[in-house]
Amino acid sequence: MRRQKTLLSLMTALAVALALAATGCAGTPPETRPDTEHTLTVLTTTDLHQYIMPYDYINDRPDETIGLSKIYTLVEAARQEFPNTLLFSAGDDIQGSLVGDLEAEVQPLQGDETQAIILAMNAMGYDAATVGNHELTDFGLDFFERAQGGSEFPWLSANIMRADNPEEFYTDPYVILEREIDGIPIKIGVIGFVPPHIMDWGRRHLEGKIIAPDIAEQARKIVPQVREKADIVIAVAHTGIDPAPEDSYSARGNAAWWLAQVPGIDAMALGHQHRRFPGDFASLAEEHPEKIDNDRGLLHGIPSVMPGAWGRNLGVIELNLRHSNGSWQVVSGESHLRPITEEVASHPLIEEIVRERHEQTLTYVRTPIGETEREIASFFSRVKDTAVTQIVNEAQLWYAQQIFADTEWEDIPILSAAAPFIAGRNGPLDFTQVSQEVNIGDVTDLYVFPNTVYVAKLNGLQVRDWLERSAENFNQIDPARAEPQHLVNYDFRAYNFDVIEGIEYLLDVTKPAGKRVVSATFEGTELAEEMIFLVITNNYRGSGGGSFPHMTEENILMATTDINREQIINYISQRQVINPEPSRNWRIKPVETAGPLYFSSSPRAVDYVDRHNLQGLSFVEEDSEGWAVFAVDLPRL
Repeated sequence: MRRQKTLLSLMTALAVALALAATGCAGTPPETRPDTEHTLTVLTTTDLHQYIMPYDYINDRPDETIGLSKIYTLVEAARQEFPNTLLFSAGDDIQGSLVGDLEAEVQPLQGDETQAIILAMNAMGYDAATVGNHELTDFGLDFFERAQGGSEFPWLSANIMRADNPEEFYTDPYVILEREIDGIPIKIGVIGFVPPHIMDWGRRHLEGKIIAPDIAEQARKIVPQVREKADIVIAVAHTGIDPAPEDSYSARGNAAWWLAQVPGIDAMALGHQHRRFPGDFASLAEEHPEKIDNDRGLLHGIPSVMPGAWGRNLGVIELNLRHSNGSWQVVSGESHLRPITEEVASHPLIEEIVRERHEQTLTYVRTPIGETEREIASFFSRVKDTAVTQIVNEAQLWYAQQIFADTEWEDIPILSAAAPFIAGRNGPLDFTQVSQEVNIGDVTDLYVFPNTVYVAKLNGLQVRDWLERSAENFNQIDPARAEPQHLVNYDFRAYNFDVIEGIEYLLDVTKPAGKRVVSATFEGTELAEEMIFLVITNNYRGSGGGSFPHMTEENILMATTDINREQIINYISQRQVINPEPSRNWRIKPVETAGPLYFSSSPRAVDYVDRHNLQGLSFVEEDSEGWAVFAVDLPRL
């Protein structure tokens, strides 16, 4: 009997042990599970600007190196390649090409219609998007809210608040995405940011409706909140990289350098600068090798990516994760770009979604308005007076003479400021070139942004200060240096190089910034404080864009809703035939240098120089990135 009881007890114990063994693995508390390694791949786009098809609307020709329809082909391939992926946009999607202009103003969307790019992004399965400056500043909140309402993904920004209640966010500041990685649940916090300069650039649309604190300042408040709810945190920020002081104008707009130093962020998807990271920050990496890795895509150790603009690249961040004791940790990561080439197919699904809008845009682009007897090109607009700024200034002066006629200001001298908007920002083929027939697309080539006319009332010394800021376009040249020097500071945006028509001025590039205007006259007399001028510009400049001096509210005489580009269209339509001969009202002071002065432009500029027999410019070579390098002879320029 005792043996039977003993045997029964042993059998019972064994059964219990087997049962525990059978259920033990599934029921093991998370803290006792072994560590496991996993990957998460973050796919990113930015600054698409409604370039959905591989088509350059401004030049009215296919471009096989751009377009969201091609990006989707790469996205599908990446989803096959990597087991766990997310897809984000870092902003500036709904405006910036003629498709956006068509939807906002030419054939405005009606009812519950949404933007074509939103339909495409829905089909692609975006997980989230960040609000960019162009989402809000060009056509206002209603146009963005139409996009937001049609989106099947959240739009984020942690630094846009409602003006009437600064504690209330305008959009969701962040989202917690609940996903599984290899069958294990994970919470991914995604937080968005936008340059605070939207309050200047879009003042006419945004003032009194929203406010926008600085990015890094707001991140220090919000990231800890997201961290409490999420296993990992990804910043999808419409901002670029600039190591300038955190409170400087440039770093407030391009705040990723400081954002990367906010504790709690595991990865960053960036934008706004239209640059590539990794790739375009080699010189910065040489200056700060311990802080930026231009090969692996690390900024202060944080895996980061910036895929240019117009859908030229798909950004890829590869994160290596460890799941240990029930929690997730980012062990390492790096990023790379996957470029769009001719070999990448345009995805038929996206093409079908946007076909009608694409065809409508082409019809609009091809609408003729006149013709030009002079070829208008921006190849050398950063080193000499050219027809690109001449035609814009002529049109703006024509407009101003009409609106100020028979007013109290009709006797005040009128000046006009214009910049070469398309002058290489997006590569060596990104230059204005218009000849013979002029259509709507050509005018967009001249004036790409849908800015509105602003008029500043300034004295002569304030106008001179404006010229000094514009002259930061140039590097300081050392005449005694035997090594080659580049004349232009390519980090200075061409759209901030204002040429002011109505005065004559001379710039000395051997002087430091702020001291380059050696002469500036009106009708032969040096500009003085007692002189008063009306300066025609745009809402971007008049609202503080480009950090130009004296662009304060008290100096803005008039903030119109008239679109600058439309005034150019009206001017050309009224004249039918134009010949915008440069007035040569400004030039660089001739100086002899021991070594050569170089300027990089488009390969198309080589024939342009020969065709027009331009003096002072000699082709040297085409560099490894496709830029045509010219030697500049200042005395002959």
